[in-house]
Amino acid sequence: MPNRHRLVLGLLAFAIVFGGANSGQAQEQNKQTSTTQAPIVIEAKDLSYSEETGDILAQGNVVITNQGQRVEAELINGNAKSNEIWINDQATFSEAETKLTGSHTLYNYKLKTGSMEDAKGKVEHKYVSGKTINMAPDKFTINQGSATTCPAKVPDYHVSADKIEIWPGNQLIAYNAKFWIGNKVIFSLPKYRQSLNTKEGSSAFPRIGYDNDDGFYIRQHLDYPLNNKLSTYTNLDYYTKQDLKPSFGLIQRETNYAIGVEQGYARDDDSNWIKKEPEFKLTYYPHRLGNLPVKYSFTAIYGKWKDDYKTSWHQAYNLYFSHDPIKLNDTMNLYLGTGIQHIRESYDDSSRSSLKLDATIDKKWSDKLYTWVGYHYTPNNDAIFEYDKTDLSRELASGFTYKLDRMNSIGISQSYDLDNKRVEDLDYTWYRNLHCWQASITYRAKRDQIKFDVTTTRW
Repeated sequence: MPNRHRLVLGLLAFAIVFGGANSGQAQEQNKQTSTTQAPIVIEAKDLSYSEETGDILAQGNVVITNQGQRVEAELINGNAKSNEIWINDQATFSEAETKLTGSHTLYNYKLKTGSMEDAKGKVEHKYVSGKTINMAPDKFTINQGSATTCPAKVPDYHVSADKIEIWPGNQLIAYNAKFWIGNKVIFSLPKYRQSLNTKEGSSAFPRIGYDNDDGFYIRQHLDYPLNNKLSTYTNLDYYTKQDLKPSFGLIQRETNYAIGVEQGYARDDDSNWIKKEPEFKLTYYPHRLGNLPVKYSFTAIYGKWKDDYKTSWHQAYNLYFSHDPIKLNDTMNLYLGTGIQHIRESYDDSSRSSLKLDATIDKKWSDKLYTWVGYHYTPNNDAIFEYDKTDLSRELASGFTYKLDRMNSIGISQSYDLDNKRVEDLDYTWYRNLHCWQASITYRAKRDQIKFDVTTTRW
């Protein structure tokens, strides 16, 4: 790189490579380097290094890289023997989906620990800021800070707290948390937990909406951590046609599985209700099947279910295998899955097992148009509860979404009953981007139903 110096450091030995148009001379010093740590590479316009003390001084567009980590600043001091750098002025730290900017930065490349003052940036999908942010190999700690998914300078909603701990890909815990909409605090909690798993995560901010069956509703999920793994939670759901329908539970989240108990009301996407009195659930997270491009997951449920007509001790066991997405071309993917479910009910002393097969192809035609079609096979799908029941034995599902402009999209989805050769459901949806909120209105033509929903975007 012209007019720049480059320093390469190992853990137990070092190599210095100087080169540049300014000096007119090139110097190289090579020694045997240790393979116990990937080299630290420092690039700058001006760079000095003391072999005796290990002190480093780098000035002018300084970039330090090591094992996917990157630090950028105008002036950096450091020491190769202690594997430390310190920066008084503004610096930027980046790694994977994390990028932070702040001042008075300290960082140890061997321990992968450090700190940054008056910092802000992004950790995974969260926009964060804090008086100080401490970095560790698997965790970020934000002191006197905030977190949000709204990128606006003044976010529509955010959480502020004395301390926020973020384990990327796992969870967030906030202490003495306040929940803001605009510049108003709507409520506060001594502790709050949120899963950062996109399939499990749920917003603590209220969600509002409407459907024909249950009327207008406001729903809210709150998760209170008892420690880093054990949490208690509640769902405070109110419907104008159903009144208050709360539920609460306790869950222990381990690395490979979660186990918990829940009491209260539950509702599926078709407005079918049950009451759990209570329900115990074990969830084994998706795991790779050997070296195959296949993952498997398992869930087991045992509990007392009750609806308007019956009560039953319900058992359900689900084992499911999903193939990694198969890339058919640059814009088309195939998704395959299969599994088996076994259900037992005390109400009628019934027992049934059913196989499940799924195959879906999607295609992104452009930045605006996305389509999909899928085949779903679930024989022997009779059940005494309508809640979470598979409606069709053989279903052909298809649809598309089209982005009209930056704020508006439309979508149509269809469910076709292959056994009875008829359209089971036909849904028309309008999506509206409300800055950092997402609104949708769906008309379910075959059921003559209207659904409306407003929620935070990607919280």
